[in-house]
Amino acid sequence: MAQLSDTIERFIKELMSEDAFIEVRRNELAQHFGCAPSQINYVLSTRFSVDHGYLIESRRGGGGYVRIVRMHPRQEGNMLDALLK
Repeated sequence: MAQLSDTIERFIKELMSEDAFIEVRRNELAQHFGCAPSQINYVLSTRFSVDHGYLIESRRGGGGYVRIVRMHPRQEGNMLDALLK
């Protein structure tokens, strides 16, 4: 399973290579990789967390999406300060 998770992570990072954020549909990614949507959730929660420099916004339902935002660390202050401003 780790190999699939690595592949999904690489794919998402390639999509984000030039953008600060992307929006994807969980079900479409799952179909692309031939896996359950829960596998996509696992990758998002373990590889794209705040600790790894990403924010995840999710909207469920028919028009639902997952927005992955790459955070850029500030030179001064801490991450909480950056989020509150």
